[in-house]
Amino acid sequence: MRRRTVVARLEDDDNTNTNNGDESLVNTAFAITSSTPYALLEGIVVLAILALIDCGWSGDWSRIGAVTHENEAQARWLCLNVVFPAHCVTALVTYSVKLEEDKVKNAFKSFLVGGLTMIKALVEREKRKASER
Repeated sequence: MRRRTVVARLEDDDNTNTNNGDESLVNTAFAITSSTPYALLEGIVVLAILALIDCGWSGDWSRIGAVTHENEAQARWLCLNVVFPAHCVTALVTYSVKLEEDKVKNAFKSFLVGGLTMIKALVEREKRKASER
């Protein structure tokens, strides 16, 4: 004879488990984006973008033989067609998400750093929403 097992599941009407999970995720994301390594990563991104701009327009890199003239042209193309538009979009998203008092400062920072500041602004917005519940 075979035994049959019946599994019953109790569902919570107010979804407290889901909210606690979401709140925990928001708190973790907030802790990560507020950490020193995250700020260091933002600084590294700014330096990399400045190096790319310098590589594309200074001419020094090809003169010393670090890159070719074709690589300089590729760096210029990358800056104009990928980095600049992407940073404009992230600055606009950050500007639309942030509170009134720090909109311009954070939008400018997002333009310099890119997606990292946008992610931080989105996490802060979710943290505010979670604290209002």
